[in-house]
Amino acid sequence: MRPVDPSVPADEEARLAAPLERFAALHTAALRRSHGVIDLSYPNPLVHRDPRGFELLRTLAGSVGQSELQYTPFGGGTVARRRTAAALSRRLGLRLDHRDLLLTPGATAALSTALAALFAPGDEVLVVTPCWMDYFLYLHRLGLRSRAVPSGPGKRLDPRALAAAIGPDTAGVIISQPVCPTGVLHDGGELAALADALRGAAARFGRAPVLISDEVHRDQSWGGTPFTSPMQVYPDTVSVYSYGKAWSLQGQRTGYLALGPGLREREEVRRRAERALRSLGHCAPTALMQRLVLELADLTPDCRELRGDQLRLRALLTDLGYRVVDAEATAFLYVECPYGLGDREFVDLLAARGLIAMPSELFHDEGHFRLALNTGPDRFDDIGRRLRAALEAARERSRPTGNSS
Repeated sequence: MRPVDPSVPADEEARLAAPLERFAALHTAALRRSHGVIDLSYPNPLVHRDPRGFELLRTLAGSVGQSELQYTPFGGGTVARRRTAAALSRRLGLRLDHRDLLLTPGATAALSTALAALFAPGDEVLVVTPCWMDYFLYLHRLGLRSRAVPSGPGKRLDPRALAAAIGPDTAGVIISQPVCPTGVLHDGGELAALADALRGAAARFGRAPVLISDEVHRDQSWGGTPFTSPMQVYPDTVSVYSYGKAWSLQGQRTGYLALGPGLREREEVRRRAERALRSLGHCAPTALMQRLVLELADLTPDCRELRGDQLRLRALLTDLGYRVVDAEATAFLYVECPYGLGDREFVDLLAARGLIAMPSELFHDEGHFRLALNTGPDRFDDIGRRLRAALEAARERSRPTGNSS
């Protein structure tokens, strides 16, 4: 783990928030410095790799009437929930009732609602890292204890390490499938081993940890390996999803949480989740986005262009001498910092050359940076030039200085 930084505030929430706040300052400064900056940090794509979601939203926005834009129940209207639950049931081969699925204003609301519904203050939740930046912040805010469990070689899931980390107070585990930020897609064997580890913990401690599967990038799988949801192999699973991520409509904030059909105390969790939607102020997605959900529920984004762009940019990075983590999903590339430079240091070098990337400290990891495929191939040559310039600067910085005697 990274040594304690004395410049970081002692308050725990401030400490957890500090990496993104530092990066936000760098991001703003880089954008102000030059109009020619290429921003590959936050996933805000400027290209339509599958425009169907956007076109449907534009059509709906021009056709709905006043009566269709009113309040809906907490967790969304029944029709939209039925359609979404039915589509997910068909995809996973499971039987999900519409009451098992709550529509939320984005996956972040789904996650915080799930944490509030499943756990009590003082419970321990394990988080597989690298991971999305704010899991630990959410856990802290809810009074939950958290512990990081690093991934294994190749940033892949390490069920043995997870099994060793589970103790008598472990109430839950969070993974992402596929992983943000790496793009690694867990295969069926890895998830089966994870399920065995969780069942083994239940046998040892008399408490089955609940698995939260963050599946917001589920429909950005481009590598060919079939997607497996942990819900298919471990009954005590809650899944989180984002229509915004799937269709590049992130700012419209529409997602859901789905309770696995084998979840223990499911009725009680449903009740707590609906109450959490109220007490946390999340309520439901906008009425317009719930209308869009009716259209998108049975559609899957076309990832052929994403696959092509991933393969091209990965080849470019490899040819330059970078090491890219093998992956099969998401619009991200997770890259090792060259010459042993720290992630913050190397991201500064990139920013100085007009390319904004995210340092891996944001993802509770070290020595890597993340690129988001926000542009199409028309910018790849320019991206390559900036990556080459940063690599040369890193090489110079790594050379020993001074005379030896």
